[in-house]
Amino acid sequence: MKGIFTDLVGTLVKGKTMEPFEDVVEKFNQLKNKFKIVIITNNTTETPDSIKRKLSEIGFNMDGVYLLTPLVVLQDILNDSKGDVFYIGSDAVKEIIINSGKTIKENGSIVVVGLDLKLTYEKLYNATNLILNGAKFIGLHRNRLFLKQPGKVAPSVGSTIAFLEYASGRKAKIIGKPEKEFFKKGCNIAGLSVEDVWVIGDDPYSEVSAPQSIGFKAIFVKSGKYKYTPPDIIPDRVYNNFVEVDWENL
Repeated sequence: MKGIFTDLVGTLVKGKTMEPFEDVVEKFNQLKNKFKIVIITNNTTETPDSIKRKLSEIGFNMDGVYLLTPLVVLQDILNDSKGDVFYIGSDAVKEIIINSGKTIKENGSIVVVGLDLKLTYEKLYNATNLILNGAKFIGLHRNRLFLKQPGKVAPSVGSTIAFLEYASGRKAKIIGKPEKEFFKKGCNIAGLSVEDVWVIGDDPYSEVSAPQSIGFKAIFVKSGKYKYTPPDIIPDRVYNNFVEVDWENL
């Protein structure tokens, strides 16, 4: 093993408050000296720079650590696209759109959908009509739930995308987990091969089944929003949490 792809919320930290699980910071910093680490998160409410800064502030040694989020991929896509953008999402999504040189308009030819904690029916109405009229339809990820706080989950981006797909009859282009291209992007930015990496996370769909389908080995931890995996998803290893993983014998 040369690299670790680790989920963030539910694996390293307890929720969007970014409170780390017990002993995780120390373990992470030890592993960082031995392996390349890519933090893979579907967080679309904060910019990658903001996430790295917050992790550094609570003790994670982020020097040389890669951070991959759907917003990193979105930046690349928008840089190569033409047209104005209508988005459902956070201020972080807005910042990425502006940084790519795009104009945000109600009648945009590109529709971007992320997690919007102030989601309104009016936004869904507008997005539906744009998509029906041929706008490019980009979904930042398809997570069903996110861990809002310990023991409490909330509907995630996948729920909004499912609404728009059903209403418009069109499928979104998904760019975050669990898409294969997202994991391949992680290998590219870290200079790793699939066979060199273990993926660890609390989501059996996004961090076990999806990476396994393209050759990664996957670890499921019970510290997040899912406590068990469905019968048809079989992780390579199962642990209670990140700290308990026997990294030396994988």
